[in-house]
Amino acid sequence: MIAGSSTISNAIEVNGSVVAYESADLHPEISGRLTYLNIPEGNRVSQGAVLAKINDADLLATLSRSRVQLDLARKTEERLRKLLSIGGLNQADYDVALNQVNTLKADMVYTQAQIDKTTVKAPFSGVLGLRMVSPGSYVTPQTTLATLQQTDRAKIDFTLPEIYAHLIHKGTYVVVQPNQTRAKG
Repeated sequence: MIAGSSTISNAIEVNGSVVAYESADLHPEISGRLTYLNIPEGNRVSQGAVLAKINDADLLATLSRSRVQLDLARKTEERLRKLLSIGGLNQADYDVALNQVNTLKADMVYTQAQIDKTTVKAPFSGVLGLRMVSPGSYVTPQTTLATLQQTDRAKIDFTLPEIYAHLIHKGTYVVVQPNQTRAKG
């Protein structure tokens, strides 16, 4: 063998997978019957798009009842405040009326939060996967409605042997090449 100079490749080849930049399984936050379902499989949706709605009639009725009760409680509190200012009422009785107003306000905030949970919106822009439920289905927070993937950007998932771990760190450039062999079908 004759000694000579030649180029030596200092490359590490590993297999990897292309994965969506963002991916989410879409679940409702509360249980109930689906009254609206807009999951066009394979279509692109924008962030915030309404994808599903759960029946919220009982929550809307509760909120309406609380509004009526709050109106009455406010009127009572105003009357008692006037009586308190002229010494016709003790502080404890007024405090009970004021507490009733504040309790009803808090109940309304809670009910509104529950109503907001009946709407399933796209958490980011992306492409919808297969729909797993049908309109009218009863769903729970464990029910997957569909998947959503952000495909305009991608991540490469690969495993590197530990012996080369010191070579890869944040900011290192990695060359990605598609698999050269294709399955025949």
